[in-house]
Amino acid sequence: MFRIGSDYPSPRRMFAASSVRRPFTAVPVAPKLRKNFLEDWIYENIDTDGGNFTLSKKIPDTITSWVVTGFSMNPNTGIALTANPTKIQVFQPFFVSTNLPYSVKRGEVIAIPVIIFNYMDKALDAEVVMENTDNEYDFTEATNEIEDKPLDVVQRVKRVSVPSNTGRSISFMIRPKKIGQITLKITATTPLAGDAIHQMLKVEPEGVTQYENRAVFINLKDKNVHNDKLNVDVPAEAIPDSEYIEFSVVGDLLGPTLKNLDKLVRMPYGCGEQNMVNFVPNILVLHYLNAISKSMPAVTEKAKKFLEIGYQRELTYKHDDGSYSAFGKSDKSGSTWLTAYVMRSFHQAAKYTDIDPKVIVEGLDFLASKQSPNGSFPEYGKLFDSAHQNELGLTAFVLLAFLENVEHVEKYKPQVDNGMKYLMDNVDKTDDQYSLAIAALALQIAKNPAADKVLTKLQGLAKQKSDRKWWSKVDAPTEGSSAIWRWQPNSNDVEITSYILLAVLDKEGAENALPIVKWLISQRNSNGGFASTQDTVVGLQALISFAEKTGAGSGTMDIEFISSGGEENKGTIAVNAENSLVLQTQVLPKTTRQVDFTAKGNGSSMVQLSYRYNLAEKDKTPSFQVTTNVKEDQNLLIMDVCAEYIPADAADQEKESNMAVMEIALPSGYTAETDAFNAIEAVDRVKRTETKNSDSMVIVYFDGLKPADNKCVPVRAVKTHAVAKQKPAAVSIYDYYQTNRRATEYYQVNSSLCDICEGEDCGTSCQKLKENNN
Repeated sequence: MFRIGSDYPSPRRMFAASSVRRPFTAVPVAPKLRKNFLEDWIYENIDTDGGNFTLSKKIPDTITSWVVTGFSMNPNTGIALTANPTKIQVFQPFFVSTNLPYSVKRGEVIAIPVIIFNYMDKALDAEVVMENTDNEYDFTEATNEIEDKPLDVVQRVKRVSVPSNTGRSISFMIRPKKIGQITLKITATTPLAGDAIHQMLKVEPEGVTQYENRAVFINLKDKNVHNDKLNVDVPAEAIPDSEYIEFSVVGDLLGPTLKNLDKLVRMPYGCGEQNMVNFVPNILVLHYLNAISKSMPAVTEKAKKFLEIGYQRELTYKHDDGSYSAFGKSDKSGSTWLTAYVMRSFHQAAKYTDIDPKVIVEGLDFLASKQSPNGSFPEYGKLFDSAHQNELGLTAFVLLAFLENVEHVEKYKPQVDNGMKYLMDNVDKTDDQYSLAIAALALQIAKNPAADKVLTKLQGLAKQKSDRKWWSKVDAPTEGSSAIWRWQPNSNDVEITSYILLAVLDKEGAENALPIVKWLISQRNSNGGFASTQDTVVGLQALISFAEKTGAGSGTMDIEFISSGGEENKGTIAVNAENSLVLQTQVLPKTTRQVDFTAKGNGSSMVQLSYRYNLAEKDKTPSFQVTTNVKEDQNLLIMDVCAEYIPADAADQEKESNMAVMEIALPSGYTAETDAFNAIEAVDRVKRTETKNSDSMVIVYFDGLKPADNKCVPVRAVKTHAVAKQKPAAVSIYDYYQTNRRATEYYQVNSSLCDICEGEDCGTSCQKLKENNN
């Protein structure tokens, strides 16, 4: 195994300089273009019989020192590591570099820093050109702030004198107008040397991204043609040009999941339960590939790698008594529910990666020790999802852990028998669908006759719409309101429906399960997961069980589609046994508002229409109250962000939310001061703080929030990039397990072009302003 990574990043030190105009006395040197800037670029496994091999690779364009490390494994001599890393120096005596933020928003102004390095033996007069031939942004300068007009040019030229063995910096102020990745084309030339780079800058739309997915399961068992349509419902208040629309077809239900194993859920997952969403789906995928005898080496290797990482990470949440909790030993005690969940998962994973058997026994021993005399398993730790707090459901869930660890069934037979008696004595005393669904599965796996009675009871509580069937405590929309597609069910509804589907499949096969499967598929996100972590794990388990029993992906089908709503797009996507696990995707025009499609052939497939757009509005019925208090101190942002829970019903005023997650987006150009996170984690009910997007977003986990109990977290950020005219930044908070409970608030910092301009770009007005401030 060989890995090559950068020993240090590209030069990023900013040098103070002024723009100096000098005539050239010779023809500038034509530079070679550099645009491949990687910081890690080789992770490669190599098999060799002779012990020697030659590896030839083109080195990236980054001016840096690369470090080569590796190890070898031999069945006789074991493992050997490189004694000392090998360094490869990439250098040229004259080059340019730039340092960009993670992203900026469309319409903001950023001063692109360009550093010109001269390591030759004499000073050089450099001409630096920034080209905008693709019209992806506008050049601007401080004088345009008053007129609010862009400079009508496709390139800007600046000249600077660079002494020997040093560097000088200049900047170009631009206002991006295209969403996505834009190309910054920068060239520096001198009579003796030159350099040219293309760097990508990510430009995002204003507001907060909303994700939608419409999915249809097509079964041509009893017919050979299916006609249907899917709508793109973008609200009128969506940010213009923020839409991104894809039409996808896959022959196998697991196609999207296989492609997106590392991003099944679009939420952070920083606790012991949430970590499992990066663990369990890999077990299910490996099991499924074995069941259908499908060889996919790349997917298998990826899944096993995620299993190893997930296992080691989950052990960090383990207590000394063998139990597990959401935040490990920082919690007072282990959780009955989470320990059962981990024990179920570790047992399944042991088929594909090394799991210490002692770890499983310790966990099962912990569970056995917590059983009450009446057979129930109470929760001794902290549960962050209120749906798991019903004792009947929790007892059934723990029993699943014992039943699935078949090699230990005899050891724990007294606990299983006592727990089963508790289930049979209490299933008639509740109408809670969540508890009944898990009880039905536990009884069915144990082949207990009471399973039939519970499933019959649940069938009477089912909801049905057209050819779909599901279970929910909330009524679906009626005709005349928003369409059924727009309805966002509670994550627990997916869990309930999935547990029932698993029980039905175990009892009677797949014939009567199709309406349930169609509803579940319609609730998935475009990456093949669901809204949260538990619904993703249980939902995938149910869909995989169905696919195994029906041989999904074995048919041949052609899907013809045509989009409408502006620019038309049409085509045909073919599905067959060879490509059944491949998610075939077609990007559609932003103006698309409907896709009509016709499927012809045999077998089954899944069609999905995935799209996203941005909204800059607050939630109309927020479930949390969010306030911000912003202070700016030169290049430092100091902010208090406060939140409290607002129950929807007056009867719930004494209740608290499930685990709540706050996502604080920082203004463009700012990065979080992570050294100050201790102050955040000192706040009552805060369990964890982390960042994402190169420290441009702060994520705070609360173990729950209460009504009229305002919790304020202090956030500090540093201005690391020169950005002005920043758009409002969003603070979002949501209930992790009921994501429809949420709220969004916006805040803004003040920054003008005079704050970021340099030299000639400032004009006289900024010069006078700076003189007055001094």
